[in-house]
This record gives sequence, structure tokens and C-alpha cells, in this order.
Amino acid sequence: MIEVRFQRGLYLPEPDLWLDPWDAKPRAFVSHAHADHFARHESVLCSEVTAALLRSRFRLAENRIEALAFQVPLVRNGFRLRMLPAGHIPGSAMLHVTRIADNASLLYTGDFKTRRSRTTEAVNFLTADTLVMETTFGLPGYEFPSPMEVEAEVLRFVHDGFADGETPVLLAYSLGKAQEALALLEEHAIPALLHPAAAAMTRACRGAGVPGLPEPVEFDGHAPPGHVVIAPPHAVRTDLLKGLKSKRTAMLSGWAMQPGAKYRYRVDAMIPFSDHADYPGLMECIQRVRPRRILTVHGFAGEFAADLRSRQMDAWCATGGDQLELPIQRPAHRQAASRMPWQKRVVCPLADFSDLCRLVAETGSRVAKARFIASYLGGLVCDETLRIAVLWLTGDAFPPPAAKRTPLLNSATLRHALVSIPGARDERYRAICLSHKDLSRSARLVLQELQLQPEMLDLTGAAAFILDFHQTAGSMERIQRLSTRLATLHPSEGETLIKLLTGSLQLGIDAPLVAEALVSAFHADPSELVRANQINGNTGATAVLARHRRLADARPPDAITPHQPIAKRPDLTAELPFPSSP
Repeated sequence: MIEVRFQRGLYLPEPDLWLDPWDAKPRAFVSHAHADHFARHESVLCSEVTAALLRSRFRLAENRIEALAFQVPLVRNGFRLRMLPAGHIPGSAMLHVTRIADNASLLYTGDFKTRRSRTTEAVNFLTADTLVMETTFGLPGYEFPSPMEVEAEVLRFVHDGFADGETPVLLAYSLGKAQEALALLEEHAIPALLHPAAAAMTRACRGAGVPGLPEPVEFDGHAPPGHVVIAPPHAVRTDLLKGLKSKRTAMLSGWAMQPGAKYRYRVDAMIPFSDHADYPGLMECIQRVRPRRILTVHGFAGEFAADLRSRQMDAWCATGGDQLELPIQRPAHRQAASRMPWQKRVVCPLADFSDLCRLVAETGSRVAKARFIASYLGGLVCDETLRIAVLWLTGDAFPPPAAKRTPLLNSATLRHALVSIPGARDERYRAICLSHKDLSRSARLVLQELQLQPEMLDLTGAAAFILDFHQTAGSMERIQRLSTRLATLHPSEGETLIKLLTGSLQLGIDAPLVAEALVSAFHADPSELVRANQINGNTGATAVLARHRRLADARPPDAITPHQPIAKRPDLTAELPFPSSP
């Protein structure tokens, strides 16, 4: 396990890195730009959007910021660091840490949210040995209504205020919830006026590339009829808002779930509009990360850790002070569930590609999908890996002219291959398939219950296996090859391989989006890239030319290159079932 210490903040001694510490440190990871997570560290590691917000909000010098794109690995002091979207506020990031020597891993969530939003990147979890998670709403009673219900409550509050001739005032933090509320109102064509603090942060978010935000209009103490005012909670007691003679206030906060909250905050309404995960969201995080050890911070950290221990999980409050409970005999089925094998994930190129696929699939924004793909492709150092990745992203398991859209794997072959792995049971596979109609997802759930031996595999090796599988004639031999291969892959990588073999990565992207990502990754001219791809008919080859800024060198597949020998063309008639006529 990677060592974690708590000293007025979390500290990882081996990579010498602090995680959202309270005081200024030599080198720290800052998960997002809220003031309670920031101090003037000598060196700040953060996401690109957070870097822009820190410069705007705290005037942090450029030379003290190390901005890193999501999913782009950074190797330092024997550790591999990667940032993942946290879904909390614009730019919020989780940090995934892997010790290269033994692949021990840790995921630090910072503040996160599992629900989708309009102004933040969708959260993306990766499996890890240790999970350090925030537990602001770590009690079972904190289960928020559905997003549709929450948004309907906001709009109902606004329209009721309009109907009564009052100005609706939404109290929300100036960074995060203010922009999310503004995007909701903009979507429904409701004009909004922003408190100067919220307006400043909205301009900073727009400058950082956050989508869905209109140009902010500042509130100057006067609100025309039919306008909503968005202001931070403390502003309700200032002269600026006191000047509104007829207003109706609503606090946007997860604490709305507490009884009597509106009387405590002295507002007319409390709406559970939160940028944190609720209790089910915390449990979803654990289910998706599948850690062996859990450390809790913030909010109901001790209570949530005790709750997890009652479920037979190794969970402790990161600040200490846990009270040990008496052991309780658990039902047999609960004990069996806790013994599910842990799958050690190997750091390898196929794992990186699998993480990209999961991130893109969970992201609804087309712009965000292109940005994630561009970051991934721009970080590849091998031309062959780039070529294969682009071909797979555009839906081809093989390069042209051998590319085939027909699936290479059917459900019967996959079932026989899975149940051939030691420990797999046919009845368990059938039970999972009945609950999950998706073939690749069902396979991953089956693989998660098996004792596998994951090995490192790059994209070249995976492509070679796919080609070998395609050329294997006998069904029994195909089953044996696939079974052997899946037993040496982490379930996530096994799922990716199955998706490639069945003909769909299910990412919600198309060739133009991949081309857009290539233009961004290699600063290529869009028209030159389209022209080169039309000439050579191979998006993977076009990507390699774009990397080396040689799009003008594109040639048709059968073109003759000066001063190079002409390869002998294969005898195509040899593949015909009957001799060709003379």
C-alpha cells in the first residue's frame, strides 16, 4: 500500500506530495479552486482549468503552477500521476497515483460528484488499492432527489416568484453552483443577474473554456421584472441585496436535507442543489474503484468509515480517532461477497486506452470527448501505437484494406471462453447476462469474480492478438486462445478487448470527431488533414503524418514511390474457391 499521513492535510511521503493541505507547502496537489482547498504553495499541481481559475481568483504566479491535462500521465520520483475529472466544479480533479515498482495504486478524490452537470466534466473513476475519499454527506439520510426533480424545484421557485411579483434570489457559492444555476437558467431562457463575485468567477470560467455559460450581467442593486439574481450566501446580509424591496430567497445546498434548514439559514426555501456526492454517490464511488483500503476525510468521515466497517470493508478516518466496534457475525452471503478477489491492475498502454474509452463513454459533451481524445493521442510516443489507437477509435479492428465492420466474436464463443477460465461457472455467467444485456459489460462482471493474473500488454500486442484471433479457423481453438488471453488481463482491459472483437467500443464518437481531436493534438490544418485522409484512405496513417507534420506526403495505398522497389502484389485468385477462367 502507498503510505498516507495526515498532518493538517494529507501527505504522501514517498512521492513527496501533499494533497489539498491546509497550509502552504513546497509541492502540493490542489484538487480545485475553492478557497478552503488552496494555500500559496511553492509549486501547485492542478488541472488546466483549475490553473486558470487560480490565476484569476488568487493571482497565483504562472511559475508556481504545473497544469496537467486530464488522463495525461506524469512520471516523477518513481510514481505515475494522472488527473481524472471529479465532477465537483469546473476544473475539479481527482489524483490517481501508481508506484511503478510494484503497481500499488491510490486514488484521492478531493471533492467529487457522481451526477452529471452542465458546467463540469463528468466524473471518471479508476480502480485503486487505496481510496482516499471525501465524505461530506456520509450519512444514509443524505440521499438527494433525482436531478430532474431538483431542477424542477429551482424552476418552480423562480416562476412562483415571478407570478407573485417578487425577484427570485438563488444563493449559491460564487464558483461552482453559481455557474451551474446560471447554465440551468440560460437553458430555459430565464435572464439572470450575477453578484459581482459570481460574475467575476463566471468570466474566469468562460476564459478557461467552460462550456454553456453566457456572458455574465452584473447585479447593481436593481433587478428588472422577470430576472433572477444569483449571489453567494453571505451576500444576503449586504447592502447590495438589502436594496431589493421585494425578493424571495432560496439556498442551493445539499444541507437542505436537514430538517428545519430554511429556518437556520433564514431563507424562504432550501433546495438540495449540491456539487458533492450524496450517500448513494459515495457508495457508487467505492463500487467503481473497488479499493482494498478506504480512508475518509471531511464531513461525516468517522461515521461513514464505521458504516463501511460494518459492511466488512477496511475503512478508517484519515485523521484518526476511529472507535473499534465489537465484531458482529455476518450472514453467509455477506461474508462470501466480501471475499471477491482483488484484481491487481498493471500499468500498460492497453490500460491507458481502456481508461480513455471509459472517460469518453461517460462524457456527454462532444467538445469534451474531442479534448480527452486529443490529450491522449498527443501523449503517445510511438507511431505504431498512435496508428492502432486511431483505427480503433474510428471503429476498425484492422487497417484498410483489411478493415472489417463485421464482429469477430459472437456470444457463444465468448461464453465458452469465459467459463473455460478456472473458477468460472456457467450458471453465474447466465445470471449476470440476464441482469445486464450488454455483452462486454457482462463479461467484465464475470472476470471481476475470478482470480486472474494480469500481465502488461501494449496496443501492438493487442492488435496482433486480434489479427491472430481473426485468422484462427477452428471454433475450439478460438475459444482456447480467447480464454487464455482474458485470464492474463485485468477485467477493464478484458472488456476493451471484447468490445474490439465484437465491433463496437460504444464511445458515442465518429470519424469527424477523431479528426477534430487529431487537429487539436498535433496542431494540424483541418483541410490538409481531410485531404490526406481522402488520399491514403487510412486514418491511422494520417494521424502519423499529422504528428510529423507531413500531411502533404500522403499517398494512395498503391502509389509508386520514386527510388523504392515495387512490392510484389499477392495473387488474389488464390483466394477464389474455383480456378479463374483463362
